[in-house]
Amino acid sequence: MVTLLEQRERRFAEHRIDGMPTYRRLRRQGQHTDDPFGDAFLVVDGWLTIRNDYEDLEAVLTDLATRGLSYGIHIVAGVSRWMDLRPAIRDLFGTRLELRLGDPGDSYLDRRTAMNVPIESPGRGITPDKMHMLTGLPRVDGRPEVSDLAEGVAVLVNDVRKAWTGPPAPPVRLLPELVAYESLPTDVERGIAIGLAENDLGPVYLDLSTDPHFVLYGDAECGKSTFLRSVGRRIAEQYPSRQARIIFLDHRRSLLGAVTTDHVIGYGTSSETSRAIVSEVCDVLRKRLPGPDVTPEQLRNRTWYSGADVYLLVDDYDLVAAVSPNPLEPLVEFLAQARDIGLHLIVTRRSGGASRAMYEPVLMRLRELSSPGLVMSGSKDEGALVGTVRPSTMPPGRGWLVTRKEGTRLVQLAWTPPPR
Repeated sequence: MVTLLEQRERRFAEHRIDGMPTYRRLRRQGQHTDDPFGDAFLVVDGWLTIRNDYEDLEAVLTDLATRGLSYGIHIVAGVSRWMDLRPAIRDLFGTRLELRLGDPGDSYLDRRTAMNVPIESPGRGITPDKMHMLTGLPRVDGRPEVSDLAEGVAVLVNDVRKAWTGPPAPPVRLLPELVAYESLPTDVERGIAIGLAENDLGPVYLDLSTDPHFVLYGDAECGKSTFLRSVGRRIAEQYPSRQARIIFLDHRRSLLGAVTTDHVIGYGTSSETSRAIVSEVCDVLRKRLPGPDVTPEQLRNRTWYSGADVYLLVDDYDLVAAVSPNPLEPLVEFLAQARDIGLHLIVTRRSGGASRAMYEPVLMRLRELSSPGLVMSGSKDEGALVGTVRPSTMPPGRGWLVTRKEGTRLVQLAWTPPPR
């Protein structure tokens, strides 16, 4: 629905369409046939469940209710109490009907009239004109019963489907449960493809040339190591070894064999080896820092040094940072200049305890630099980890991607099986 709204906003502006009445008339005349939707209706049954379990959707629904009507998008909602609707969206519903409430005193239309609605009379209610009403049963088989209402609705749906001779409504496209790594395109100019986005089911890219770092939070078995395997493979496939070098810090050894080319120049499996690797990286990066003799032209073209970009992929950062001193802490001074000296830090960490770990030097620096990130399955009690996104229970491989350019998007990461 959000994608449909954005498409129609662009369409109306491009073709100078002043509103839905004009758009409906143009469609009847055979124009804009590439839009498979007419008026679209979003039906929400149980608004309080949306508020409690899917907090991020409430703001989206409010935005749809605010902007959607002008573009043929309607919202039909069912609530148990008027108080379940926040004032910001409650006032946007132009048509209101009220059935029997648990407490007639909560009536938004008229309390006195609401008290006269019969108890145990399904379908009875009142209108905004304070008139009593009786809702019709959604069935056409002549049976005024509610015990088998589901079967009656099924008959109605089948009858409508058989009688309709026009094209069917396009199906709602959903994120797949599994995205094969091989199905993603290779586009060096756009970045590294990591999965599909829910809004348009198009590929999602990490542009590490613009935002050199990335952080991922997720619970166990949500896809953190799979993500790093995919990123490592994609780097090795898209860039020659003279342009990209990969270093793994993997104390659980879950990334062994993920990349077997000569791109890999280091693999840290313990605090000692990781500390030694990071120390060597810092020595190289320190030599790349621009000195006083570097010209403005060299700064623009990054030609004052030669060498490949360093991609440091860290899995289970909570294990790496558990020892003191933190093996990655020497990198903090280079993170802000990483784009100029060819450093890319990609970190995954368990979401448990992440709210406290935010004040750890490396993660705090990444947060200060507004590095993009991905929040996967976890406990919402951890609070906001990237931007305003909190963890929630999600299927493996799924998470909320937060970037400066695209905002917040729900994505399904590519699945890369572990090497045998």
